[in-house]
Amino acid sequence: MASKNSETWLPFVAFFAALALRLLNFSAGPPVLTPLDELYHWKRMSFSALHFPRVLEFDPDRGDGGAFCPWPPLYDLTAGGAARLLGAHEAAGVLARVVWFPPVVFAVFVAVAVAVMARSFGAFTAIVAGSALAASPFLVTASWIGAIDHHFLEPMFVFAILGATLAVRPFGSAQGRRWPLAVALTAAMFVQTALIVAAGLSFAVLFFARKGGALAFAIPAAVIALYRLTRPPGYPNSQWFLGWTHVALFAAAAIALAIPRRAIGLALAALVVAPVLPHVLQGAHFIGGNPWLRTISEFQPVWRAHGQDLLSILVGLGAGAILVWPLALRRHPVALFAIVYLILTIISRRFWIIAIPLLALAGALYAGKRVVLALLVAVVPPLQLAGWLMTPISPVSPEQRPWVAKAQWLRTQPPGRVLAPWSMGHALDVLGGHAVIIDNFGSMPDPALFDAANAALAGHDLEKFCREHKVTYVILSRADGEGSQPRHPEILRCAQDDGARDVR
Repeated sequence: MASKNSETWLPFVAFFAALALRLLNFSAGPPVLTPLDELYHWKRMSFSALHFPRVLEFDPDRGDGGAFCPWPPLYDLTAGGAARLLGAHEAAGVLARVVWFPPVVFAVFVAVAVAVMARSFGAFTAIVAGSALAASPFLVTASWIGAIDHHFLEPMFVFAILGATLAVRPFGSAQGRRWPLAVALTAAMFVQTALIVAAGLSFAVLFFARKGGALAFAIPAAVIALYRLTRPPGYPNSQWFLGWTHVALFAAAAIALAIPRRAIGLALAALVVAPVLPHVLQGAHFIGGNPWLRTISEFQPVWRAHGQDLLSILVGLGAGAILVWPLALRRHPVALFAIVYLILTIISRRFWIIAIPLLALAGALYAGKRVVLALLVAVVPPLQLAGWLMTPISPVSPEQRPWVAKAQWLRTQPPGRVLAPWSMGHALDVLGGHAVIIDNFGSMPDPALFDAANAALAGHDLEKFCREHKVTYVILSRADGEGSQPRHPEILRCAQDDGARDVR
């Protein structure tokens, strides 16, 4: 009876606790978006709210006369549609509504995760793991009011994929559940293509456990193929855009899972992937090796963090990073997910938002009812959050404030395309109301244009570039008081390979 009662009240406690922690920044004033990806999400959500069910895929205000957005459409379309249902009829109204989605949606996720863990592993394990989901500062700040970037959705989808993978039973079993995995995989890919990592881990678990699950991978392959076939002309055929590369990977996984003989299945899968292998290898640079991504702090490896940042990361990974290894000896699928994302986090800090909850779950599973080990997992996140909140966290950093000021000034100027450092792109586009040559999507839409624009900003035939690309405004610095010296030496070096010179 106690277990049944805990399954009833635990999700409600988890929901309100998680929601309360994500409302802590409300006292600092009206929600403010960071002048980065959140701004472009707002632009896309506003478009969908005003033109539902359309999505802003080709944007005439980006690139050299227009560019496609590398983000899949599901998140912005859903948020825009929800804002429309809630009565939003203009961009400001959309913003006033969508800023609340991250805390509410993530609190619902915490409640559902706790309920599932309580039913599957027991109430004590659910409380221990749920504390990290609810209180880890990395998760709180990524899903509190105004944090509308899609990152807060990633741990939700990874947990859904993991849970649905564990629910798959061998083919012919009366309890076989493949539809939840198919839905989770499909939805995940239409939100963030980087979640292909979680899909790969799901495939590995099913393949080596010989559980089947081919249908769960065939369905997203078919849906993505239909999506790609209906894209307008000019839609990029690269690893960064949801399309044939992802179709091939899911189709190959379905074939490998459908054929009983592993060697034959893998051989046929390799033949399916072979035509898109160059794109797959280029996509692997998302983890490390891409010159543009190496200039972004969240894609830096852990060992490049310093002082308090490094300490905070190590504390955030917590006891789960230690306790996951004994769980791995038991060949538990949770350990596989957690260890892979731990390794990815060490290489690129961008993955910590997924690694932390997975490690907490792994630690809670291994700790069981051993109170000391469980406390190491459950108590650290709230204490770390309390430490973070002792220092006010502003969505706009000091170096980003001049970007906003420059964008606001630009909004008062006549129309014209802007050439500026890519990091200012979304601010100048959304807040400044002017078309931009390059923006925060970096080299994803058009690598050649990105390199040429950075070469021009570095001083290589700037006037010629502006004439050819009909540029009206040029911002030679990030407007942060550092003169005209570019802040991204790796990008500058790539440009200098073509003869550019550093303009100081």
